[in-house]
Amino acid sequence: CIAAVGTVLMHRQRLLALLLLSVVGLIVALTFVKFSAPDLALTQLSVEVVTVVLLLLALYFLPDRTPVESSLGRRSRDLVLALAAGLGASALTWAVLTRPYESIAGFFLDNSVPGGGGTNVVNVILVDFRGFDTLGEITVLAIAAIGIFALLEGLRLTAPEEDSTGRQWSWDLHPVVMAAFSRLLLPLALLVAVFVLLRGHNLPGGGFIAGLITAIALITQYLANGIAWTGSRMSARLHPMIGIGLLIATATGLASWVFGYPFLTSTYTYLNWPLVGKFEVASAMLFDLGVFLVVVGVTLVILLRLGHLHDANRPHKTAGNTEEDA
Repeated sequence: CIAAVGTVLMHRQRLLALLLLSVVGLIVALTFVKFSAPDLALTQLSVEVVTVVLLLLALYFLPDRTPVESSLGRRSRDLVLALAAGLGASALTWAVLTRPYESIAGFFLDNSVPGGGGTNVVNVILVDFRGFDTLGEITVLAIAAIGIFALLEGLRLTAPEEDSTGRQWSWDLHPVVMAAFSRLLLPLALLVAVFVLLRGHNLPGGGFIAGLITAIALITQYLANGIAWTGSRMSARLHPMIGIGLLIATATGLASWVFGYPFLTSTYTYLNWPLVGKFEVASAMLFDLGVFLVVVGVTLVILLRLGHLHDANRPHKTAGNTEEDA
């Protein structure tokens, strides 16, 4: 609550407001942990990191401070409207939560293992019971990425050469310590992402969280080492990844038709491998893989377009500096 109020009071100082707003997201994630919702907490934390990076890249092209453009009367009107909306939403929430209702949670708890073959009820809901919703959501993500790519393609903006106090931007764009550690952490981060992806059907994790972790790991390389260094080692054309992810997720649903079942009906079985032992294989893992590819592709397409915009429009180098020095 303090961070939310601080965001309102400091909204004209955009960087400070963003930091305070990120505190709100962090506390929301901790609230999910408090009430035993690790999947939601992992998702919230990952989204917070990606969103803060995206907003920082966008804020670079905006003034540090928002000018005062509203009168006292307009601010008073906005305050009344905000209080009315807040009180109305609070009253509606209170009315819903205090009414007797019959929860459907028991159905999912009882049918998660026999119906979906997974003990992580949240993930089973996302990739099985309500898989069509998830397919629609990743489709919307893909459309959003295409729209943002089209909007930023060929865009030219004037980047500020100094901050609001007149200080020149530092040319130490890629500190050695950060660059070295980011390269060492990349394999570990990708390993964690694969682990989270594979365990998602039975333990906290899944394709969406794994995709965000992978995107964060790769974005860190761009932030620490620059677009030129990272681009020479990883293709920046990630559009096919989004399409492949959508195709895999859709093909998983279409495959059930071949066997006479409704769209997106999943199945599972157990295999025994030497040394590994008995483990579960579910068709929903392919659907989760499609979600993973879409999330990675969409996140990187959006952030890399902003990153390229930042790189192309950064202030000119001072005399004597070469491209290699920068």
